[in-house]
Amino acid sequence: MDLTAKNLTEAKETVGNLLEQLGLTAYLFEVEPRAERWEVRVECALDSGWQSSVFTVEDKALRASRTDRLARDQLLSELHKRLAPPESG
Repeated sequence: MDLTAKNLTEAKETVGNLLEQLGLTAYLFEVEPRAERWEVRVECALDSGWQSSVFTVEDKALRASRTDRLARDQLLSELHKRLAPPESG
């Protein structure tokens, strides 16, 4: 993965758009390059307080999610699992 200002900007925009689609009340995030993937750090507000999560996304998958609905839905599903509040039972 060639790290350029454009690639970093596109990665941040894409992650931001995905987080917006999740409908989170409030969140902060950062995207950092790693070998062929992006490390995404997210802090988001839940009913019980703030939650932090760190995970990686393949560069290829993140790029695909910009134009491919299936790729976008898969990433949204993964983000939802990681950032959703735990089920109370």
